[in-house]
Amino acid sequence: MDEKIYNNTLLFLKFTATELLIPFDKISLNDEFRGLSTWSSLNALVYISRINEETNVLISSLELADLKTLNDIYNLISSKSNGAI
Repeated sequence: MDEKIYNNTLLFLKFTATELLIPFDKISLNDEFRGLSTWSSLNALVYISRINEETNVLISSLELADLKTLNDIYNLISSKSNGAI
């Protein structure tokens, strides 16, 4: 069974680093994603789309607006993938 990005913070960070073109060793769950050097509204749309492709979890722009850190995104994906939201 393939491990999913919503079950493993390390895989989530690797996925995020790849999608946002950031060296893996330069990001952490505590990072505020809007402060990342490659974050933009266009990259946000692509990132949300890729999350949906990988997890079948759709994050709305309203939900994203309420989030602050990569950990917040991870927790939202995890809770939605486990049926909590």
